[in-house]
Amino acid sequence: MQRIFILTLTILLLPIFSQAQKWKRQRVEYSFGLGATNFLGDLGGRDQIGTDFVADFEIKATRYAATLGYRYQIGKDWYVKGNLLYAKVSGNDNLTQQSSRARRKLNFKSDIVELSAQLEYMLIKQKSGHLYRLRGVRGKRWFRFEVYALGGIGAIWYNPKGLRDGKWHRLAPLNTEGQGLPGGPKDYSSFTAVIPYGLGIRRNLGGGARSRHFGSWSISLELTVRKTFSDYIDDVSTTYYNDGGSSAVAAGVDDEDAGFFHDPGGHFANGGFGEPQQRGDVTDKDAYLLGIISINYKPARRRRNLPKF
Repeated sequence: MQRIFILTLTILLLPIFSQAQKWKRQRVEYSFGLGATNFLGDLGGRDQIGTDFVADFEIKATRYAATLGYRYQIGKDWYVKGNLLYAKVSGNDNLTQQSSRARRKLNFKSDIVELSAQLEYMLIKQKSGHLYRLRGVRGKRWFRFEVYALGGIGAIWYNPKGLRDGKWHRLAPLNTEGQGLPGGPKDYSSFTAVIPYGLGIRRNLGGGARSRHFGSWSISLELTVRKTFSDYIDDVSTTYYNDGGSSAVAAGVDDEDAGFFHDPGGHFANGGFGEPQQRGDVTDKDAYLLGIISINYKPARRRRNLPKF
């Protein structure tokens, strides 16, 4: 009787154990995505006093992004993913009618290359059941979506440029806030850390026996915030250089473009105006929003114990 009980219990629990380990069969996934970005920094913004984060969202500054990803399942509901991302971001004071920002007449665009890793946790898993409403058949319909939260860390390279007379100029070498001049700040780096976080939703595009031999495909949408540790992605952070203004900035690098991009509006060109005048908000680091639609491919699992000839 004891042997019969153990055998019966094993037969009953075997499908449960098999299902519990199913996620280990296909852990690897590759992805390619395209999407849109929106910069959250000092330039442009809504028609109001500058505010932090998404409250200053300006849809006209939306640009594009592309990404490659490698995803690996480390637990039943946990995944890690590596991302290589290219994005373009921009900002322009002519997009806002708020007077104190519009009169600066500053603008920029920047390429961003990001390398990051993120940890994902599945909040809502795909459920099996009946895909169609069948008369006389009970059971749940197939919920074909998964929802997950993500967070991570990475690094970016950026290269702000400004537009003058139809030509784009690199801004970092122009020291537009008096970098390296007496009383000015230090040069800023073109590299900084980034923290991505947000939500994702995905839908499988097939499965079953065919996926075991040819792999499976899915489509996903991720909406994330990428919070950086730099305030110079748009080349704007602190105050107008106070000792000589535009002329001193231009002389410092022997380039008249430096004087122009220091103060395109010409409001502080003469310098020596007492207290330093605000050019940006050094208390709020730059960030960018990212929305990516990805096509994901999970290779078929390897067949083992095949005969060798």
